[in-house]
Amino acid sequence: MNVTLNWLKNYIDFEFSPNELADRLTMLGVEVESIKQLGAELEGVVVGSVTAIRPHPNADKLVLCQVDVGGTEELQIVCGAPNVREGMLAPVATIGATLPIGLTIKRAKLRGEESHGMLCSEKELGLAAQLASAYNRAEDAAGLMDLPTNIPLGTSFSEALGLDDVVFELEVTPNRPDCLSMIGIAREIRAETGNALKLPQVDFNETETDIREMTSVTIEAPDLCPRYAARVIQGVKVGASPEWLQQRLESVGVGVINNIVDITNFVLMEYGQPLHAFDYHKLAENRIVVRRAAAGENITTLDEVARELTPDMLVIADAEKPVALAGIMGGYDSEITETTTDVLLESAYFNPSSIRATAKAFGVSTDASYRFERGADPGIVLAALDRAAQLIAELAGGNICKGIVDVYPGEQPLTEIQLRPKRVNFILGTAIEATEMAQILSDLGFDVKANGTGNYQVTVPTFRSDITREIDLIEEIARVHGYDNIPTTLPKGDIPVPAPNPNTEVRKRIKHFLLAAGMMEAVNYSFCDPNCFDKIRFTADDPRRETLKLQNPLSPEMSVLRTTLIPSLLENAQHNRNHQIDTIALFEIGSVFIGNGVQQEPERVAGILAGQIGEGVYSNPYREPDFYDIKGLVEGILEVCGIVDYTLQKTDTPTFHPGRNAKVLLDNKQIGTFGEAHPEVLENYDLPYKAYLFEFDMTVLVDAAIFAKRFEPIPIYPTVERDLAIVVDKEVLSDMPTELIYATGGELVKSVRLFDVYEGEQVPEGKKSLAYAITYHSATETLTDKTVNTLHDKVVKHLNQKLGAELRM
Repeated sequence: MNVTLNWLKNYIDFEFSPNELADRLTMLGVEVESIKQLGAELEGVVVGSVTAIRPHPNADKLVLCQVDVGGTEELQIVCGAPNVREGMLAPVATIGATLPIGLTIKRAKLRGEESHGMLCSEKELGLAAQLASAYNRAEDAAGLMDLPTNIPLGTSFSEALGLDDVVFELEVTPNRPDCLSMIGIAREIRAETGNALKLPQVDFNETETDIREMTSVTIEAPDLCPRYAARVIQGVKVGASPEWLQQRLESVGVGVINNIVDITNFVLMEYGQPLHAFDYHKLAENRIVVRRAAAGENITTLDEVARELTPDMLVIADAEKPVALAGIMGGYDSEITETTTDVLLESAYFNPSSIRATAKAFGVSTDASYRFERGADPGIVLAALDRAAQLIAELAGGNICKGIVDVYPGEQPLTEIQLRPKRVNFILGTAIEATEMAQILSDLGFDVKANGTGNYQVTVPTFRSDITREIDLIEEIARVHGYDNIPTTLPKGDIPVPAPNPNTEVRKRIKHFLLAAGMMEAVNYSFCDPNCFDKIRFTADDPRRETLKLQNPLSPEMSVLRTTLIPSLLENAQHNRNHQIDTIALFEIGSVFIGNGVQQEPERVAGILAGQIGEGVYSNPYREPDFYDIKGLVEGILEVCGIVDYTLQKTDTPTFHPGRNAKVLLDNKQIGTFGEAHPEVLENYDLPYKAYLFEFDMTVLVDAAIFAKRFEPIPIYPTVERDLAIVVDKEVLSDMPTELIYATGGELVKSVRLFDVYEGEQVPEGKKSLAYAITYHSATETLTDKTVNTLHDKVVKHLNQKLGAELRM
């Protein structure tokens, strides 16, 4: 998108230099990619008049010209151009000028005659291509550049041709189509300066002929064309545009065609609204139908390319055929030519997605499609149409028929947003006055009204479809106020100490403990084989068999979500065994998925010991794990969680070896199991050695965990240890004597530890020997042998009475 300094000043007054204007626009969010000074290379070139011509005495193809450049004396210039004549006005490069072709003009003698300058052609001025388009002639036109005779002599050539201007090349973001016009950029400058916009004054007379008698518009695809308006102008005379119009278009890189088409392009650049002019008499039944293309239809566009249409493309048609690709390019058969006398002028709003898809399908991009793709302004349709009609009446002598055909099936209410000034300053970290905020938005074209609560009700104009929320208005205020004016401050305030997360703390403690115990963490898929429940010997009614099935599993072996971590760890052990790794100590913390009516994802921690454990050194040789190794891991987990009020109880879980497993109870609720894997389980996983497993419900561990640290002073009185070996029935569990010892000794029994279990020849059949180490301690005195002996005898007596225990001698 190109805009020029002089053209912008038609719509708003400002005193910025080109560089200042570029900086201001860039800070407003309209990036200026380049600045080009037109005519910068033509300094020293002025308008002169050839007053007399005489032959060169020494050259047949050269003449001596007397040239008046507005000074006190005329210049003698040697010239060889074939079209030079007396009375013509032409560009004159004076002494010292350097032309774009690299030639510096000096006093010279040509064939013995002095020459004090140079009469120039378009090519020598570097304007051949540019002016060929502007004046509708071939680029290789020979001879001097023939200027209009009404230009004052001595006038700067750049000024005379409107080349004393600055062109800004803008990079407009896709969300700002309102900046794709002179008025749109002028509106941005108004927000920066506060100066009033000078919009074109549109005023014209209409004839008595009603447009409804001349034409009609039918929209058959309102989803693709929410609005279409038309005017009819009769009696136009198609010809070349006036010089000012050609200069305006050429300065922004728009080619000149004829006065009617040039006017539509001028309004396009002025308002940002694409227009199209049809030869009224080339439209079948002189009417317009906006519709989707029919299958197999074709159109030849203005570039004389035949294009096959598809039903998803929007076309402008007459009663019989397509006459334009909507929003992209007109049709060749309905274009404006020198024979055109009546014009149907189109101004419309098209669905951006539709225009983008059609333009992409044909690989074309036009000034019109560029704007429609980004979202034109449906509210400017009529204003642009009237502006173009006015210019056609003035420059082409047309008569404007009475009225407008305006079909608007897609009209939408204007968006209204509440703006809270306090919120603006809170977001930006500023102290902008509310009145300044309102003025900024008003200058940008928003309708701002106070609502009596200290806030504003802002109505969004139709040309700002990108504004939908309050935060968008805040951004508008920020960019106009100036991002560089927003103070830079470091964030301040107290950083809150996050509350400890029990789940995270328990996970961390358990993980650190198991790693320190020599285990490695495993991470397995949450999917499992439905047959794994048979392999670990779950009963048929075990609720963990009720799994959630995957709709698109990776394989049959990974078709359900796991309900326990045990099968994954056994598969890990099998995989390691298959790779000659027999030292297996793994654990996993992960979710399981319960699907029995209520879907849940509780977390579990599980582990496995198998093969050999140890480090293979003197102090820690390799050995097979046993029940007490897995029991020690279980007790360690409970200890790091601060859980002490638990009990271990024998269980008959089918996954474990009978008599070599236990469950962990807390408040009479099972929270975990551990023990030696059943031989059938080992066989199902091809494990040739014993394996020991545990699994805990992490949810219960988290709920029961105690993190508070309790201080206990160092004992100042000594402890007394006594060993006690008793013979009891085999059915008596080892924790039963332990509980009885604690109950009997009360506060004086500090600890009870089972250190030996014996069954053999030294004890009667059906009996077993249990040996305990009992530690006695008092916090208030030194225990005497008499006190300890009395208490110890009392313990032995109660063991005999309650459990039938006999001292083992």
